[in-house]
Amino acid sequence: MKRSMTIEAPAKINLSLAVGPRGDDGYHAIGSIFQAIKLCDSIELSLVDEPGIDLECACDCGVEQNTMYKAAFLYIQALRREDLPAPGIRIRAVKRIPSGAGLGGGSSDAVAVLKALRELIPGSCGPAQLAAMASAIGSDLPFFLGGSCAAVRGRGELVQPIKPRLDYALVLARPGFSIATKDAYALLDELRPLAPGRVGGGLEGSLNAALDAYANRHPSSWRFPNDFYDALIGRYPGLKAIKDRLSGLGADFCSLSGSGSCLFGVFTDEKQALDAHSALSSEGIESYLSFPLARLPYSV
Repeated sequence: MKRSMTIEAPAKINLSLAVGPRGDDGYHAIGSIFQAIKLCDSIELSLVDEPGIDLECACDCGVEQNTMYKAAFLYIQALRREDLPAPGIRIRAVKRIPSGAGLGGGSSDAVAVLKALRELIPGSCGPAQLAAMASAIGSDLPFFLGGSCAAVRGRGELVQPIKPRLDYALVLARPGFSIATKDAYALLDELRPLAPGRVGGGLEGSLNAALDAYANRHPSSWRFPNDFYDALIGRYPGLKAIKDRLSGLGADFCSLSGSGSCLFGVFTDEKQALDAHSALSSEGIESYLSFPLARLPYSV
């Protein structure tokens, strides 16, 4: 039996993101197109004799608050419920996905841990158990269990795989700050009385229109929404500056990913994407050249 493995944890972008009003449970429904991309963290996970969870990661939170730790902890609990031996777990993470950027790095890292443990401990947890553990950690984790592109609804737990388009390159650009997800939602809620958000069929209608355009239209005609963008640019003017710069460098479509702070440009000309990435880097802007993924590693 293998005792260790290294698994990649890809980032994602939100090609479209419509956000419903805050519900009575405190959560917001979304309608979004998620696309996994080649920018990734690397997670090395080993089973060891010493009990407990040993996590080594350059992260901005306490160890027990880290999503990878939470994933390993839930997996150990699941093993014990089934009266299966629970090994010690050692995790070493190499982070490349920036935090607070709306790229899902923490969520993808946690799912990578779940997938690695399932591979290293055959017959331990099935797909339904992994899905339950993923949902318990965070709303957007279930996406990373399946296909590389999906229509995502509800709080993020309703994932409908769709065929990914691979006919474009991406340039990601991050301003010199992060945005906490809870702060972005709070600002969106604050501004909604002045500009009411999507409700009822409006949320589903927005997603269906985005899905149709995604499948059938050239990226230069994409007009996908990100409801966070208009709410955030008043407080974070650097977002608009980055978006305008990506457009000026020839992007066919630009948007904010998730609740920010990372923006991305879609380029159907790969050389133009490479030139844009070089230009942004020369201007001192944190920039990444990436591509959509056709599949996720170890899909469940």
